[in-house]
Amino acid sequence: MTEQMIEQTDTCSVASKGGVEFDALVAEFRRMHAALCAAVPDPELTAELRREFRDAADRLELTREPVEENRASRRVGLSSRGHPTLVPFDVEHIDERSVTVTVEFSDVHLGGNGAVHGGTIPLLFDDLLGMLVAEKGQKHSRTAFLKVNYRKITPIDTPLRAEATIDRIDGRKTWVSGRLYHGSEVTADAEALFLRLLPGQP
Repeated sequence: MTEQMIEQTDTCSVASKGGVEFDALVAEFRRMHAALCAAVPDPELTAELRREFRDAADRLELTREPVEENRASRRVGLSSRGHPTLVPFDVEHIDERSVTVTVEFSDVHLGGNGAVHGGTIPLLFDDLLGMLVAEKGQKHSRTAFLKVNYRKITPIDTPLRAEATIDRIDGRKTWVSGRLYHGSEVTADAEALFLRLLPGQP
């Protein structure tokens, strides 16, 4: 088999799992999700979209794979963009003990009056802190404890900055903390404990 054929085979293999197109699909899903949260469609459009959503769900269910194989469960470094329901962020800086990311909440995450829903912020912290632990702390760890303090209102549709830091590692335990910023102001902070799994633990 020639190198070109191998390359084509590899590309087809990636494409069969979604490949780069899956990331684009997730981005469009997020756009649709935000639009749906903010929309008030008339009955005719509502019925038409319901049929289209049902058709899309039927087609996707035909491609369902085990958890260990699906795209939402697989991560490449510090990225949540392959999971449609997590809060997407972009890594700005990472070193051996910390990471800084940019994040922007949308209508999907609205709690009311332009503020991010309080339940969404722990989701962001758990995802970001957990990824830092897996990447720079101890792989195969799970959240044992997560505490979030709400300092100020966190706005949607506004570029924000989040930081996470590995504070201490003690045996199987990794202590981490995080901060969410709107400009120079901290809108929320978190502290968490992640515990490395024992062999055989799921």
